[in-house]
Amino acid sequence: MDTYRHRHIILKVLKIAVGSCLAIAIAEFFALQYAASAGIITLLTVQDTRKGTMQLALDRIMSFLMSIVLIFLCFHATSRLGWINYGSYIFLMVIGCYYFEWQNAVSVNAVMGTHYLMSPDYSLGFALSELFLVLIGTGVAMALNWKMPSSLKVIRQDMKRIEDAMQQVLREISGYLADSQSGELVWLDLDMLETDIHKGLKRAHEQAHNTMAEEDLYYVGYMEMRLQQCVMLQTLRERVWKIREMPRQAEPVSRYLDYVADYVHEETVPGEQLEKLGQVFEQMKREPLPVTREEFENRAILYHVLMDLEEFLFVKQRFSQSGLKRPDDL
Repeated sequence: MDTYRHRHIILKVLKIAVGSCLAIAIAEFFALQYAASAGIITLLTVQDTRKGTMQLALDRIMSFLMSIVLIFLCFHATSRLGWINYGSYIFLMVIGCYYFEWQNAVSVNAVMGTHYLMSPDYSLGFALSELFLVLIGTGVAMALNWKMPSSLKVIRQDMKRIEDAMQQVLREISGYLADSQSGELVWLDLDMLETDIHKGLKRAHEQAHNTMAEEDLYYVGYMEMRLQQCVMLQTLRERVWKIREMPRQAEPVSRYLDYVADYVHEETVPGEQLEKLGQVFEQMKREPLPVTREEFENRAILYHVLMDLEEFLFVKQRFSQSGLKRPDDL
């Protein structure tokens, strides 16, 4: 587990512990029945991001209103059969929560149902008491997650590490095509690159959901762009692995890969790189036609490698033209 994730978990645990105690204390101050439930609601509502916490709090309040109606129908408007009434309520409540996509609110509503099972009080006062427990629990959770620590420094480090790793992979593929390097390193480093991109993408989403600022969507778009490029490199890797014997036409492709590796960085718009790729395509067309079947197959793979590289650059170009504003503090 990296240091960032370790700190994130510790902070969340502290928020849950402190928030649960605070919610119970507030509920007891107002002399609400089942005050401990406010602490449980806080525990279940604190999420990894501010946006997630706010959405879950809203879901809990909306599902509470639905549950009050179901409780009246299942407990008060029918014969009092104890656990059978409770089972009927749970059945209808879970169906309703899944229908409205409030799955995360099921546990709290189930606990509320036990309150009515143990204290068959269907007065407005008891319903308001239950509502206040939900409001206190969710309110404390939202307050704790209202200001979240920024992940920008870590995300910038992720971007630098991903770019360096992508450069390394391109150079390793170049070395493999030049018959100067084993393909095993490409397999290992490319898999590690994909893992790093997924971690960076998760952090970028967390940052965007915490700040809810439009400028932070840039980081999400950047990581998604790198993930697309990584998938293309995976395809390219599979192609070059199928070449049985490197034809001499692999040399200009190898040189081009080495050249492109210098322009992987985030600020580069690949206009010039696409022009040079067009020149490599023209050079391949001027080559004499293959004589043997094996030579034909190997040359065909090289041509597909160039097409993969073209799409690799197009992905970066589309990201550059997407309209996502590059933050000034990068």
